[in-house]
Amino acid sequence: VVRQGITINGLPLMTRGGYGGAFDVANLDRYYSDCVIGGPGAFMIPVNDWTQFPEAIRRKLVLELAGPVSRQWAAEEAAHPPVVLADDRPAADCLAGEKMWRNRGWMMDSR
Repeated sequence: VVRQGITINGLPLMTRGGYGGAFDVANLDRYYSDCVIGGPGAFMIPVNDWTQFPEAIRRKLVLELAGPVSRQWAAEEAAHPPVVLADDRPAADCLAGEKMWRNRGWMMDSR
């Protein structure tokens, strides 16, 4: 989709624990930067604590609606860093989630 000119932004939820804790991806922000976001002006806004979630959602929507060439984008970036821009050097294992899903058998009762 990136080759078609579509931009993919991200909101990695880096809160640990809970029901899905067994499937936490180490360095999820790096994974998003390397494997998820892309396209013109792509960015992500990491959420490290659930108290950050409402503001992160608001910022993401404002930035997506405003677009990277707008004054609003520049004002948001200056007032609330960091927005992490896309990097074209993959370092994370982009199949980490798929491998966890494939290897989930350790959680299942073998019959």
